[in-house]
Amino acid sequence: MTDETPTGRDTSGRFVKRAAETVNAMSRTNDEGVHPMSKVLFGWTETKNIGAILFWALAILSIILVLADLVIDRHEYLHFAESIGFFGLWGFISFSFVVLMGWPLGRLLRRDENYYGDAGGPPDDIDPGLEGTPLGSGHGPHGGEH
Repeated sequence: MTDETPTGRDTSGRFVKRAAETVNAMSRTNDEGVHPMSKVLFGWTETKNIGAILFWALAILSIILVLADLVIDRHEYLHFAESIGFFGLWGFISFSFVVLMGWPLGRLLRRDENYYGDAGGPPDDIDPGLEGTPLGSGHGPHGGEH
């Protein structure tokens, strides 16, 4: 079994098969800085009006699901869960709660901009009158042989 692909020369002058050259080109990032495989997977996101298309697709899907909720007879443990659109409303409220709780959580966990000290000099808690050499220089109480 042989490969009948015609051979040619690549940009450096070497003889290569066209299929191998195509595969090699697919594995290199182009001049725009975009990998060819990302164009294959996510190129559709550059389509004009894709935001509006996705919005209306999700809106239509939501309407279809709410209309299906009218037809389906459910027997829930809690009576209020049988109301029309309950699970959509519950999901929206839960998602909103999680997103909005990110603000107080961020304030709780966030540190000041200079939390680790000034990047331009030594930390403020170092005694400038302290004599000694940096660690690992071979001198001092912790440097040298162990």
